[in-house]
Amino acid sequence: MRAPPVIDADATGSAADAAKFSRAAAIVEQAERGQASPPGRPDPDATAAGGPLPGVGGADLGLREVIRHGGTGMLAVLTGLALLDQFDNAAFSVLGPDIERSLHLTDLGLGVLGAIGGLLLFVGAVPLGYLADRYRRTVIVAVCSAAWAAFASLTGAVHAVWQLVITRAGAGLGKANETPVHNGLLADAYPIEGRNRIYAVHQGALPLGLVLGPALAGGLAAAAGGHAGWRWAFLLVGLPAAVLAVVVSGQREPARGRNEQVAVLGGELESTADELPIAVAAGFARLKKIKTFYFILVALGAIGFAFVTAPIYVNLVLKDTFHLSDVGRGVVGSLTAIGAIPGDEVGGTLGDRLFRRDPSRSLLLVAGAIAFYGVSLPVSLYMPDVAGYVAIGMLSSAVTAAAFIPVTAIVAAVTPYRLRSLGFATVGLYLSLVGGLGGAVVVGTLAASIGRRPALAVVAPPAALLGAALIAYGSRFVRSDIASAAADLVEEQEERVRIASGATVPVLQVRGLDFSYGALQVLFGVDLDVWPGEVLALLGTNGAGKSTLLRAISGLGLADRGVIRYRGRTITFSDAPTRVRMGIIQVAGGKAVFPSLTVADNLVAGAYSYAWDAARLDRQVEHVLGLFPVLANRLHQQAGTLSGGEQQMLGIAMALMLEPQILLIDELSLGLAPVVVAELLKVVEDLKAGGMTIVIVEQSVNVALSVADRAVFMEKGQVRFEGPAADLVGRDDLVRAVFLGRDGG
Repeated sequence: MRAPPVIDADATGSAADAAKFSRAAAIVEQAERGQASPPGRPDPDATAAGGPLPGVGGADLGLREVIRHGGTGMLAVLTGLALLDQFDNAAFSVLGPDIERSLHLTDLGLGVLGAIGGLLLFVGAVPLGYLADRYRRTVIVAVCSAAWAAFASLTGAVHAVWQLVITRAGAGLGKANETPVHNGLLADAYPIEGRNRIYAVHQGALPLGLVLGPALAGGLAAAAGGHAGWRWAFLLVGLPAAVLAVVVSGQREPARGRNEQVAVLGGELESTADELPIAVAAGFARLKKIKTFYFILVALGAIGFAFVTAPIYVNLVLKDTFHLSDVGRGVVGSLTAIGAIPGDEVGGTLGDRLFRRDPSRSLLLVAGAIAFYGVSLPVSLYMPDVAGYVAIGMLSSAVTAAAFIPVTAIVAAVTPYRLRSLGFATVGLYLSLVGGLGGAVVVGTLAASIGRRPALAVVAPPAALLGAALIAYGSRFVRSDIASAAADLVEEQEERVRIASGATVPVLQVRGLDFSYGALQVLFGVDLDVWPGEVLALLGTNGAGKSTLLRAISGLGLADRGVIRYRGRTITFSDAPTRVRMGIIQVAGGKAVFPSLTVADNLVAGAYSYAWDAARLDRQVEHVLGLFPVLANRLHQQAGTLSGGEQQMLGIAMALMLEPQILLIDELSLGLAPVVVAELLKVVEDLKAGGMTIVIVEQSVNVALSVADRAVFMEKGQVRFEGPAADLVGRDDLVRAVFLGRDGG
């Protein structure tokens, strides 16, 4: 369980600030205790006080009412596009043997080609997810749908393997919008209480496409006749997709995170025009800090070996073992997919019901369904006749369809709304990249030596069972992850209210910050304000989390949860280069210089963002050498040969080359002689007099008192004191026993 912060009431600048954190933290604590939520839709006061989580314990809305909230148009057009997508997939799967014969491919080659389309689908999903978290999503869907329709049609015109590679890759890239953008739009358009059923309707396009697609593809190929009959199925698929691409561009765009905001806050937050772009790397790092999301990712990497690879090779088994023609394979594929239609209904209805009771139960449902699929697949392949294969296949399809709907809804619930599309893209990437391509290679290689059925029987069951176990384990974190996202919304709303009231905005603000290195949590709900022009001393024992807090502020590490703002703008999801451009510069303790470079070269390296501007570079070098005259006599000396104090001076000088607005100095005086410390403090005083805001990590109270306006004392990752630096000396319980000895000496 997350440890609550210890707040010194006497030293806290505002009781309201402490109350803000306590209301947000109450949501997390309620989730971790697993308390039952009262029935009915949560109101903002109840949620902020530790009441129901968004969508948990809410009203049982009928499907018509759920659709009425978001409108029929969005759901209909996105479902239609997904249906055509599945028809294209089904055609490639069913007609695979004909394509293999026409282009002289091997089983391994066909499998890899099929996986490449899926791989590029999800590789393309990452940049599209990034764009969807920033720009109009309906336009993205329209452009991408038109592109994949064109490439899908061109598949029917290929006459060489390299041409097939291009068309399948292009179709995959064009369809890449479906997972991140469709799911994000649906999450924001329709209320949480019916989200599983909305996803069931949308994902129902998969079994419907598999029911209609194989039969239509096989029928078209047979009607066209000859070895080239398969081409017509692909030539015709793009026409209706192009029409829907035009229709979706006119749909109304829902506000991002709308339903969570209504559930938690009672209304929508106004969008702000000055939001910073979310870096992809920073977004990935933050998403992987969400425990539920992390275990889903790892599980899907394993599950992909079974779910993505099997359909490609199953049709080859049907052809060789049961000697089925194009039409026969199409009919069998359609019959087995029929089971997924009621499976979708069960997954949507049961998923919503379980989510309202306890979201962790919906993931346990997923785990059980995945385990069943892993066991049933080899059984179906070894049935003595087609009828036995179809019977088990229908049941397996039903269970599989029921499994993946709650996964989508849980991902939507635990990810921050500003990162939701990127989160969906990441899920698809793991399923296809790790599982799909890896599974195609493994199964294809085994098939060449032991046969197709044995290869699938060896690979699929352990992969599915491992994935099921990981999802079951991850279910224990669902409630706390949903609660953390809700708590962040509460904090964001209250901060906007405070700013709107005319309150002074800190230059740097940290709220409810948790930070972990792997499984080791270091920071627990840290709150911090830094005001313009002040010097703040960050004090504490070794291992208290001081340096980690600086890393989180500068973007060198991404927090598990919480918010960081600079001059009122949220920078939580911004990467380190973005924060440097804004003026947040850190001097790393003991690691701030390049020892093999000269002092002059270090200064140029420090000015990397404008090193081509000679006039500015010369001006800033002159400025920092004026602050550190000792360095002027060492310009051509290697930095590694300087004394410890001179290296610390050089590190600060390099940071000043970037003209910081906030200077973060880690371990200013550690290991330095008093005379050197005095020189450094003089520089800090000069910078302070010039109006620079500075945060200094220190272990010496005397050093802190000599220069700091305020002090923050940390212990075991928590803030224990915040107030005037001079007041800290009188706190025997916090400082004297640690720094000055029991007798104060």
